[in-house]
Amino acid sequence: MARRRQQRGTTLLELMIGLSILAILAGLATPGLASLIRNHNLRTAADDLIYGVNLARGQAASNRRAYFLVFANLSPSGGGLSFSVVQGTGTACSTMTGGLSVYGAQYGAGNISGNERVDVTAFAPAELLTAGGALCFKPDGRVLRADTGSYFSAPAATTLEAGDVVVQLQRSEGDSVRVGTPLQVRIGYNGAAHLTFGLPMDQLQ
Repeated sequence: MARRRQQRGTTLLELMIGLSILAILAGLATPGLASLIRNHNLRTAADDLIYGVNLARGQAASNRRAYFLVFANLSPSGGGLSFSVVQGTGTACSTMTGGLSVYGAQYGAGNISGNERVDVTAFAPAELLTAGGALCFKPDGRVLRADTGSYFSAPAATTLEAGDVVVQLQRSEGDSVRVGTPLQVRIGYNGAAHLTFGLPMDQLQ
């Protein structure tokens, strides 16, 4: 006659040990998870900016008129990322005034979208500021200064091409506290935008 196997339940002590191990593992994983989420938020902001560039470039070609990427808060000392895409009233870079805003994104403190704060901590060339923080996307694919209709100049002694614009983004936990590794969005004179990493700060004036 076959013996019946004894069935043994889990004791309270074993259950408590198991829960303790799970709590320790969860505690170890939480900082890494939080960091992963914050890095994702920064990448989301960079991707949003690239989307804005691609939208302006594509619409300019499709609609045969100038489109503009306009930074509302551009400061190397750290202003919250805020930009809009504006449809010009004609093909010239002088047609931004009176144009229609077709897209926008905000990552500054207390923004209405609830996005985590991401700041512009550096940019190049410096004349982007004197151009009113506006890039003009022409129907033929060129990216020009919105104020003069000419190419942006390349900063001296850098690897940037004439006409290129680079904007560095970084997470912020306050007015002057920058955390994590920054991301840089490079916008070429032909309107192509992509992420870059670790460009020297002297190229981001």
